Amino acid sequence: MDAPRPTAAPRVLVVDDETAVRTLLVRALTQAGFVVDEAVDGAGALARVADAAPAVAVLDLLLPDRHGLALLAELKNMDPGIAVIVITGAGDEETALRAGAASFHRKPFLPTVLVQEVRRLAAWRAPPPAGAATGGPLVRSFTTSEARDLSLVRDLTLPLRGILDEDGLLGVRIGIGEMIANAVEHGNLGITAAEKEEALADGRFAALLAERLAEPRNAARRVHVETHFDGDGFRVTVRDEGAGFDWRALPGEPGTALAGRGVLLARVHFDEVRWNERGNEVTLVKWIPSPRGR
Repeated sequence: MDAPRPTAAPRVLVVDDETAVRTLLVRALTQAGFVVDEAVDGAGALARVADAAPAVAVLDLLLPDRHGLALLAELKNMDPGIAVIVITGAGDEETALRAGAASFHRKPFLPTVLVQEVRRLAAWRAPPPAGAATGGPLVRSFTTSEARDLSLVRDLTLPLRGILDEDGLLGVRIGIGEMIANAVEHGNLGITAAEKEEALADGRFAALLAERLAEPRNAARRVHVETHFDGDGFRVTVRDEGAGFDWRALPGEPGTALAGRGVLLARVHFDEVRWNERGNEVTLVKWIPSPRGR
């Protein structure tokens, strides 16, 4: 999926005591245009955050001086808005997400996929354009190609500015972005999870997207997005024009594959995630606490 590029090169912090993994990530992120800091343990990570205020941190959960979840809490306390991507081989992704991580990747991961996610999170952390209007209920329809530009996600969440904190707003954007990505790739373009994972591993996912977009039937399909905010809850409905899928067969826990990862992210960042019978429409609901904590 394409993602908006920030106007200035954002800083990214990589925290991992494995030299090979850390070097791989630093090289990939630097080549992608980020300013990258690195740390081998929790103490070093806290020092880098205090000095450089990175927009995104990539954090291994197994560190020599503390567990990554403890460090995650310290990082969020120091900078509540920092977007933390957890990388782990221990299978505790949901625990990390509910503890404040923005996203996760299971080891071994694909650097290209992680770099793309860092780019999205850094862009979504950037402030909206000056004078951007919050608007009211929004109904929009995008071609499959247009929907790949995830900069539209920020526009969809403008009604929540000043209502959710930066961390909550980022989570809403992540959930919407994942469902739009699913609508494009798996819905309108008919790419299966296995096809996507294989193409990413072979470095030909961009070619696969272009191939499917070139098919007239796919190019004509659209992604429909509707948002509604009534003060108590924010609802987003995303519908594609694909064949749909059996959402009842979704795994309760994500495996090492990409299948189910986006759904888990949406379920963590939203209070409700539900599909229509056909499985080509998903509705996300985020309940908004009242000022009195209702």
